[in-house]
Amino acid sequence: MPSFVADAGLLDVNGTLIAEVIAFILLVLILAKWVYPPIIRIATERESKIAAGVRAAEEAEKRLQEVQQQVQQVLGEARNQAREIVARAHTDATVEAEEVAARGRAQAEALLERARAEIAAERDRAIQDLRAVESDLVVDATARLLGEVLDRRAHERLIEEALVKIGDARSAASPSN
Repeated sequence: MPSFVADAGLLDVNGTLIAEVIAFILLVLILAKWVYPPIIRIATERESKIAAGVRAAEEAEKRLQEVQQQVQQVLGEARNQAREIVARAHTDATVEAEEVAARGRAQAEALLERARAEIAAERDRAIQDLRAVESDLVVDATARLLGEVLDRRAHERLIEEALVKIGDARSAASPSN
């Protein structure tokens, strides 16, 4: 060995060095026996708690996603039901409107038929009244022309002839009755 190493005292083994090495080994043994196991146990427990927390967070995230999917499904079903209800209401309203319109048309048609029937009845009454007046006029005119009163049969025959002529004249004058 070089002499300057020995002179510096770097390789000299003396009593303090041995005492320090023994103290260090004892310290390591004491730490290994009483200090490191609780520290390692605490670190292991902490690691277990952290892992359990991560697993719980992952499970909570999974449950949250499932709940969100269920919520979306329920909302979708609710929207579909709402659409069906609106469509049904629209259909019902359309049917109801058509029924009301049909009832209105039926009532209007019935009213129109009654009015037509009343008009036809009034026309028939007016025609009968006119025929009665015509027959009276024919009787009066015949009596004045002939200067005598006719018996009942002759009277009826003349009335019928006059009515036929009047009816023919009306038919020729108005093509649609």
